[in-house]
Amino acid sequence: MNSHYKALGGYGTLGIEIALCILFGSWGGHWLDSKFGTAPVLMVLGFFFGLGAAGKAVHGAWQQMQKEAAREEREQGNPAPLWKSREKREKSEEHEESSPPGEDESSSVKDDHGQE
Repeated sequence: MNSHYKALGGYGTLGIEIALCILFGSWGGHWLDSKFGTAPVLMVLGFFFGLGAAGKAVHGAWQQMQKEAAREEREQGNPAPLWKSREKREKSEEHEESSPPGEDESSSVKDDHGQE
């Protein structure tokens, strides 16, 4: 239960991080515009740099979530996702179509649930 709150706190700050990246990028560009007299060029450029930084933060959080999900599945022994089972089924069907007639049926590939 405690790990759920810890994960919520870690990912709950993602929205704040996105907003701050965009705001600081825009503010930095606005400040540079006031120094160089190039309004609004650097502010727009800063906004897009802020968007890029926010996108990088989201991508990093997504990768971290994927790693944690994979670790939890290994620890808890969860079954493979259904789409992986479908891929195995399709591969076995392709194998059956390409195999010569009379080949032994016991050599077919089965997924995690004992289905062919």
